Amino acid sequence: MKLVAHVPGREILENPHLIKRFAEAGLGVELQLTAQVLDSLTLKEFGKLRELAGGAPVTVHAPFIDLNPGALDPYVLKATRDRFFETVAAAKVLSAEVIVFHTGYHPQKVDPFYRSWFERALETFSEVSSIWNGKIALENVFDRNPENLKNFIENLPENVGVCLDVGHMNLFSEVPVSDWFDSLGERIYEFHIHDNAGREDSHLPIGEGRVNFEKLFPKMEKLKQEYILNLENKSYDAVIKSLDYIRRNTEWRER
Repeated sequence: MKLVAHVPGREILENPHLIKRFAEAGLGVELQLTAQVLDSLTLKEFGKLRELAGGAPVTVHAPFIDLNPGALDPYVLKATRDRFFETVAAAKVLSAEVIVFHTGYHPQKVDPFYRSWFERALETFSEVSSIWNGKIALENVFDRNPENLKNFIENLPENVGVCLDVGHMNLFSEVPVSDWFDSLGERIYEFHIHDNAGREDSHLPIGEGRVNFEKLFPKMEKLKQEYILNLENKSYDAVIKSLDYIRRNTEWRER
């Protein structure tokens, strides 16, 4: 297990030395590559971000606002794929270990034409996986159960797995936590760890909401594969609170 800290897109642009600060705290970083970040930075500047991280692990979160990898509108689909290809180019310069993508799945919007949407999304992620040698992790957002993610990983190469976002699970899942682990198991390549009270996606430090980490952590510890644990809080202080919680309440050690 490797620990990384979330670095929002605005911090990448306005306060890039936050990356070095996290590295000095013993953490890697997950860089949120928003559209603004991708439009503002050159590949050479992404290389400088890699230097700020030193030897710490780096992962990347692809843009998702307004994008839909399974869009029926060809203009939206092309824009989504172009952004994803730009993300891969930046991730290569950053020597990223994992790229996290949202699938764009929303039950109320997609279920009425799921098969058509899924075929387009599957083609999108197939193309991305063909140009990226690292791991890809598809994240649950509005998913009520693991079935959509399971459909993807059963039809994509092994470098494509899952990013299990526990805050989103707390808000939207209609099945027990065990169902997610039973269905996705060895293809879980990353976790997004943050807390909430079950009403909004507030990204609180661990222990300040209602996510049942006492039930969750033992299941994570039993996984045999290497994975990333991203402390997806919105400030340096909040990340450190989550880090302290993990060090106090688990037997994990960063490798």
